[in-house]
Amino acid sequence: MGLSKSRPATTHVKLLVSPPSGRVPWSLLSWLALGSGAALLIAVIVSGARLIVDPYSPNWLKRAFPSLVNSFEAAPQTAADIRAELRSQNLVAGQPLPWPQIDQPKAWFYPILSSDGRAIQELWVYRVRGDLLQRVEQVAIAPMKDSFITTPLVGTASQVASVDSDAPLSSVKLMPGAANPWILLTGQRRYGNTTMAYGQILSYQPHSQRLHRLLNWSSSVGQPPQWRHNKTGETSETKDSQLVVDQTVGLRPSFLLYQLVPNDPPQLKEVSLYRSVYTSNLSTSLYDKALQLAQGAVWSHSLQMMQSAKKALAKDWSPEAQRQLDLIRLHAEKTKAQTAQTWSSQEQHILTYLIDGQWDQALSALEATPAIYESTLKRLERDFDALWRGVTVHLKVHPQDVTTQIWGALLVSARQSAEAGEDWLKQKTRSKQALERLRAVGRSPVIAAVTSADSSPASAAGDQVSTAADSLPTTTGVGRYVGLVGQASVTTTPDKSWLRSQTLPTPVTGQTWYQIEVQLLQDSSGWGRPPASMTGANFWAESQGLRRQMQLFRDSQPVAGVTVHGVKATNASLSLLAIGPDISGPALVATSNSLQWLTTLPWQPAPPVNGVSAGSEATAAPGPDALMAATMGHHLGLAPEQTSQLYPYLQHTTSDLSGDASPEHLFTIGRGIPPEFNLTPGKTMIFSTAGDLLYSDIGQQQSLLALTNKDTEHPATLLVEQAGRYSVVGF
Repeated sequence: MGLSKSRPATTHVKLLVSPPSGRVPWSLLSWLALGSGAALLIAVIVSGARLIVDPYSPNWLKRAFPSLVNSFEAAPQTAADIRAELRSQNLVAGQPLPWPQIDQPKAWFYPILSSDGRAIQELWVYRVRGDLLQRVEQVAIAPMKDSFITTPLVGTASQVASVDSDAPLSSVKLMPGAANPWILLTGQRRYGNTTMAYGQILSYQPHSQRLHRLLNWSSSVGQPPQWRHNKTGETSETKDSQLVVDQTVGLRPSFLLYQLVPNDPPQLKEVSLYRSVYTSNLSTSLYDKALQLAQGAVWSHSLQMMQSAKKALAKDWSPEAQRQLDLIRLHAEKTKAQTAQTWSSQEQHILTYLIDGQWDQALSALEATPAIYESTLKRLERDFDALWRGVTVHLKVHPQDVTTQIWGALLVSARQSAEAGEDWLKQKTRSKQALERLRAVGRSPVIAAVTSADSSPASAAGDQVSTAADSLPTTTGVGRYVGLVGQASVTTTPDKSWLRSQTLPTPVTGQTWYQIEVQLLQDSSGWGRPPASMTGANFWAESQGLRRQMQLFRDSQPVAGVTVHGVKATNASLSLLAIGPDISGPALVATSNSLQWLTTLPWQPAPPVNGVSAGSEATAAPGPDALMAATMGHHLGLAPEQTSQLYPYLQHTTSDLSGDASPEHLFTIGRGIPPEFNLTPGKTMIFSTAGDLLYSDIGQQQSLLALTNKDTEHPATLLVEQAGRYSVVGF
């Protein structure tokens, strides 16, 4: 047998090692990951802190999170560098705009204009960094479309043909915003007989260096959006900020109301009257009916019903419903006020009643003056669509309202025939009284007599003489108008074309008859030209207090009072017949305390100009004085050093002429000015706080004489003399 081989015995030993703390040790990779995460966190914290302290400095977070902040960066520059850069690129810049205020600007907006200077194409935003400016944003400004601008005219008599061309934005200024001022871009364009204002509202967020577009708007009354004021006179921004866009056309008010949503950036949310803010869990029948009436533009009745709904809902009344009530109130206040005005024709007055939903008053007025029945039907035909909507909506809420039913029948009569109107009324009611009342409207024998008289030329001429010979109407109370400015000229013995007393006095020695062409009238809404629709009787009834205060002026000095004995109104002018002292030369008539003469203003030597000096370039952002000096130099064709030499010969004062709580700056050329300037002493220039030239009579054959006295809400008007005639210039 061979020898057998055997394996050596194997011993298995298991070694157990337990860490003393009971924890598993981390690997090197884990420690590296922890260290990297901590380093990244520290870097984010440090960079984030730097971004908050100085959001305009280079920062890797801008590239990593481009939506967080604006990544646009440019090297800091002086104002001279910016001008040189613009020249090198053949760019035209408008007047720079300081933000948020002119005395301590944190940023400047440079509008970049088209080659002809009529359109803003870009906005360059510069942040103030000490004495330097750093461009942090550059935004293209697109023109607006005609189709959007003319939206308020759709469905009105002013509607224009469909167009879609571009309308440029031509000016930029600041307007009150949320926490900081907003940027208001505006333009104007005429469509038919309506001048439309339009524009955009931008918000600038300094922490992100971005401009945000908040709203595109257009207004048929030529006004930019306004913050709504409450009954106490405080702006509604204090609690519930609301912005109003006025799109009224003719007698029908139309307002858009936007609610400020204080997000970052802020937002403007339109208040809608076509959406209920309540669910079906609440009993909201009054609220629903009020909304329905508002959708039919029956504003006053809608307001009354919405106020009743507010009381009924009590604690369930929501802020959203309150904003709808605010919008309804805006319309109702306008339509209600129109019914209280004096109108040149009874047809217009009836129309204001209908627009306000005062069906009873409108029908009573028509029944009281049957001679205007046919002309009223013609007016109903012109405004049929809007009136029909109001009638039908009101009848949905109040189906048994007989007066509204009669107006519906009259609308059908205006559009079709009297027989069709009666048939329509029979479908709505079985009331014989309603049918008889419809048939009685305008059926007075007076109609035939008036129609016959109107068809006869001789009768028409006789009426004119008879009207002219009528005595002046009896007046009570002070009247609507409180101020007047006019041009007086000597006239011969008055004829019968005046609405005057039957017997007139004879001027005594040293007196004469004057015909006063009224150029300005003042009422509670401020100064304005006499309305084209005003009649002589209307003016006389509303001017008793005014007529007692009229004075004749010569060289800004009152000469004596004048006594008014007659009035004459045409579509183009309003004239007064008066007796006063016979003076030579141009004569001005004004009521007491209506004018603030230029010579009585608190003139002071013009302040020194900061940032404009001979032989030096400004290194910081231009201040308000420098902006005005630059505009003045450009207007007068002077170099910067010549403008600085001119300032010691200027007189300066400030006054809020535009009514925006921001003073305008008035400069007048003082006596003793060197002849090399070729400027006439006494000539005047007016600048806005932003440095824009608002008025100048330098080089013109006219001179500024006075300003109309004003309150803080309405702009002043300038009184200018030119070749012995007086004219007015509005702001």
